[in-house]
Amino acid sequence: MKSSLNKGLFLLLLTFKPLGAEPIQLIPKTPGSQPVVSSQLPPLEATGFWEGTPPSLIETYLSKIPIRLTSRTLRKLRADLLKEKYAPLLKNLSYETMVYSLLTETGLFTEAKDFLVESNLGEKDSRLINIQWMEGEPKKACDKIANLIRTSPSPEWKKQNIYCLYLNGEGERGKVAAELLRESNPNDFILMNALFDASLKVPLESSITASPFSLSVWASSGQELSEASLNSLSPSGLSIIARSDKMPFKTRLFAALKAYEEGFMNAETLDNLLKASPSDDLLVSLKEAKNDKLIPLLEKAHQDHKLGLYLAILKAKIEPSQETLGLAPLMIRAYLQAGDKDMAQKWSTLFMREAPDEAIGLLPLLHLAFPQTKWGESQLQAWQAYQSRMHPQQAAERSYEVREILTALGETPGPAMKGEPTKYSWRTEKGLFDEKALDLLESAALSKRKGEVLLLTLILTGDWPLKDISAYKFVRLLGALHKGGFATEARELALEYLLSKEL
Repeated sequence: MKSSLNKGLFLLLLTFKPLGAEPIQLIPKTPGSQPVVSSQLPPLEATGFWEGTPPSLIETYLSKIPIRLTSRTLRKLRADLLKEKYAPLLKNLSYETMVYSLLTETGLFTEAKDFLVESNLGEKDSRLINIQWMEGEPKKACDKIANLIRTSPSPEWKKQNIYCLYLNGEGERGKVAAELLRESNPNDFILMNALFDASLKVPLESSITASPFSLSVWASSGQELSEASLNSLSPSGLSIIARSDKMPFKTRLFAALKAYEEGFMNAETLDNLLKASPSDDLLVSLKEAKNDKLIPLLEKAHQDHKLGLYLAILKAKIEPSQETLGLAPLMIRAYLQAGDKDMAQKWSTLFMREAPDEAIGLLPLLHLAFPQTKWGESQLQAWQAYQSRMHPQQAAERSYEVREILTALGETPGPAMKGEPTKYSWRTEKGLFDEKALDLLESAALSKRKGEVLLLTLILTGDWPLKDISAYKFVRLLGALHKGGFATEARELALEYLLSKEL
């Protein structure tokens, strides 16, 4: 017995290494990849959504989540991610600041308010009022400011109260209050002066766009903004501009459409804006058009690549008919883009019945939208033949994209057609991906670490429009999302991708 113990102790000493001599590997190594290491063990408290994900990874990547997303599916996944709380980090102030900022910047205002109450973040009053300016709730903001100036000597609340007086139609009181406060703060009132002096034109600087309050005040000046300036604004900034009745209508409409595309404005708010719009605007004309003038307007909206967007805003139910059969391909795509699958199916039923040879061109879209739509080798070959006939220069590339996407979704799409692109080399792949993040993603997908899968998918997708992402890169991310437990969302994202490519 003693000899056996001595032998065991001897073997233990042979294999012993000093603590810290070798880093701990947290993520399983995937074939062909370098191991991802960390010098810290992950806390064991996290369960469910974030189970198995080390806090260092979350802190590293969370701040890189893209804010501007035109994909509905990616916005939903981002919201799901941000609503989950990672227990080991909840009392970490840098983490709390980051999460609060992401919640407000992505328009999750209810969640941001709840998080603010639970958090250890300071300046809660200021943060809450900022949310109210972003939400377009000036009355709530002004009520809170009126209470704060009674208990706080801060010039900031007095300044914001001046704007509240202006909004309430008490211009003279606001002007007097501004003059009194300016005496003690001479360098801080150029923007406020513009409220009472129309000849003052304050440039839109970064210090203004960074503050929801300052941007709200600036919007009251009614200055024109170029598309380039609007494109540089955050989604919340766009919605502030869109809601300001002092801004020129064209500027408001452009800002509103862009904010809507990025999920920062709902259809009802945008619809209310349209009620006061000029009658020659395409969106308004489409809303008010009679049947005899509808077709050219639909075609014009399609040429502007905004038909799906307009149908979503207007919630228009344009019924298919023999007279409008020629519009079926664009209407099916538009309703799928708008997220109205019922109308898309109505149009596709008519199209497949009345023009089956042409309807074959939409088969991959219909299969993704309606999985019951049959897809097999014969359907693939018919679709490939259609592409060769209608789009000979793009047929092989399109076939590659569809087959690789269906493969990533776990389906067997059928054989390749002649001329399809070859697989990317590892050198090309290095230029498309952050290799470390990709290794982490694929490992997380295999282990079903759901929070990590979403986080890294969003990071690697970035804020690029889907149409600008290469098929190879998209397929790698799609496959990881599907394997990681998001099969339904992966299918929706694949449909969005093919629609963005106008396939």
